[in-house]
Amino acid sequence: MKKRPSEIPTNLPDKKIAPQYGSDVMADMLGEMGFDYVTLTPGSTFRGLHDSLVNYGGNKNPEMILCPHEEIAVSMAHGYAKVTNRPACVILHNLVGLQHAVMSFWNAFADRIPMIVIGGSGPMDPAERRFIDWLHSANNQSQIMQPYTKWTDEPPTQQAVLNSLAKAYRLACTAPMGLSYLSLDTGLQEATIDEDLEMPNMALPRYSDIPLIAAPERSIQAAADLFIRANKPLILGGRCGRLPGTTDILKELVEITGSAFQEGKDVVNLATNHPQNMTGGFGASKETKVRSEADLILVVDNQDIADMLGNYGAARGGGYGVILSESDEQNKKIIDLSLNDFSIDKWAAIGGALPPVDVHLCADPIYGLKQLLDELKTRATQNERWIDTAKMRSESLAERHKALRSQQTKILEDNFDNDPISVPRLIYEVYNAVKDTDYILANRNYRSWYEGIWQFDGCARYLGNNAGGGVGYGPGGVVGSALAARDMGKFTVAIMGDGDFTMNPAALWTAAHYNIPALIILHNNTSFGNDEEHQRKLAHERKRPEENAWIGQKMIDPDVDFANVARAYGAKAHGPIKKPTEIEPTLKKAVLEVIDGSVVLVDIRTALN
Repeated sequence: MKKRPSEIPTNLPDKKIAPQYGSDVMADMLGEMGFDYVTLTPGSTFRGLHDSLVNYGGNKNPEMILCPHEEIAVSMAHGYAKVTNRPACVILHNLVGLQHAVMSFWNAFADRIPMIVIGGSGPMDPAERRFIDWLHSANNQSQIMQPYTKWTDEPPTQQAVLNSLAKAYRLACTAPMGLSYLSLDTGLQEATIDEDLEMPNMALPRYSDIPLIAAPERSIQAAADLFIRANKPLILGGRCGRLPGTTDILKELVEITGSAFQEGKDVVNLATNHPQNMTGGFGASKETKVRSEADLILVVDNQDIADMLGNYGAARGGGYGVILSESDEQNKKIIDLSLNDFSIDKWAAIGGALPPVDVHLCADPIYGLKQLLDELKTRATQNERWIDTAKMRSESLAERHKALRSQQTKILEDNFDNDPISVPRLIYEVYNAVKDTDYILANRNYRSWYEGIWQFDGCARYLGNNAGGGVGYGPGGVVGSALAARDMGKFTVAIMGDGDFTMNPAALWTAAHYNIPALIILHNNTSFGNDEEHQRKLAHERKRPEENAWIGQKMIDPDVDFANVARAYGAKAHGPIKKPTEIEPTLKKAVLEVIDGSVVLVDIRTALN
């Protein structure tokens, strides 16, 4: 789509001029690094770079994307990077801008997002400072960012800035990916260009050739041995489900081994209708207890393996994974295929407790899957009995898959006409509205997500939420994902809680201003629903009135008019929808509006869960 006229600089020379200031070569460097966009919230400490991006670079390669709040700017970069799987760039104002963005840095850090964060600072020369510069300057501005980053720097010269940008890019891209932060001195930006500056060639291998990490051969052999001996193997998918190509490899691995498959937390790797996909089966019936009965579990690229295995038990409500007591956990073998042990979580508890892993496949998840699959395919040619056994397991799982999906369909049928609108009905209607588009589901209500209703065809359809659990990511993250999806010709849809949306609705202005189409479904239960459930549960345990759980949680009296909030920022909007029969015709209209280039919010009032 074309830029709005207001975003095209005027009165510039026909041909690009030679760089004159430090910030000019910094802008050139961002272009050399391949950034199409930079998200930013304005600030005087990068006024030099801002001027260079516009009046020297012509506001292209990269193009500035104005965000009304720093948290939105970082969340947009977060969402953009999840779609493209390459670094995004954010530019923020000194101390105050950084501190506004801390929540979104946490989410990106937890999600291992590749990102270059540039912060204006100083000037470091005290003689150049205004009064406000003293208030907003730090002796070490990078210190704020060190808990969230792989690397930080405060380069002292213009050449050092260029070299540091190149290093920041490489480190952000090297697995496990993460954030790099550079603090750019205002004085260096605004000074005339130093002589003999050398622009790093980003095409050289020293900067761009980042090899994938492979698992050691002995580890692959040990994992293959476990699969050959297993009676009931299970594979748990993980974050690699964002990446194209994951489904094909996992599908072949699941089928050749006769493994049951389940998605990990808040991810999609395998087609919903694959006959060995038992996602959503955590109960006690024979159709759903695959985790409890498995004697081998391969956990692929999951952040918290202990949670996947149910190791948190019933502690304060337990975790996501469920393993029933009828299975002897001592006899389970666990394979961890991830780069978790290379992570930089040196100050936080991301990843939870130390999991009981028998074989560590420390590798890029897709590369490691290929290694394991190749070894098992080789062994299959020498072990016909194992292949026959795996085939029989696959056939048995297919029957259980049908039974599981029947149970999930019945949940939808039983709650189809509920008033208020049930969450299963919401999921059903949204899926049917977008299923014929080339969609990306950028956000969903994972704590109240009913499996088996949305028929995913595999990976790269759903991006996962923010990983850090910080409310407020949704609006910016979805718009950032939609920016990347727009350029790829894809349709962006998101299901977002009203609490999440309430924190950063101004992201819709950015979407409307830059013609970033997206369909945002507001799953509006008028409550901070997760915490209302906690209050209800705790009151029950303490034998206190559960009916008071809504106090301090419900956003009512007055109700928020979310449709008018969205319209105020330039979006199109519908709702509130309160009757199930109103959903389908409204969504049909909304989908057409998004295809026509609009960002559209549909407010649907739902039950609590």
